[in-house]
Amino acid sequence: MRVDAPSCTKAADLADLRDRLDDLDRRHASALVRLNAALCPKRRQQLEAMRFELAEVEWHLARLESD
Repeated sequence: MRVDAPSCTKAADLADLRDRLDDLDRRHASALVRLNAALCPKRRQQLEAMRFELAEVEWHLARLESD
């Protein structure tokens, strides 16, 4: 997990969060493609929960960006 010092501007913080969220979304999608056929039900449920959490963070970030 990466922890950065806060930047001086809200715009820079939002841009960093957007980059991090996009990276997590790409990694999640890649994991689904690689593992989907071989996943046990518990791992599939974990990935689905992650997808839901990513969508929720995306929604909140979009609201912050629109302010």
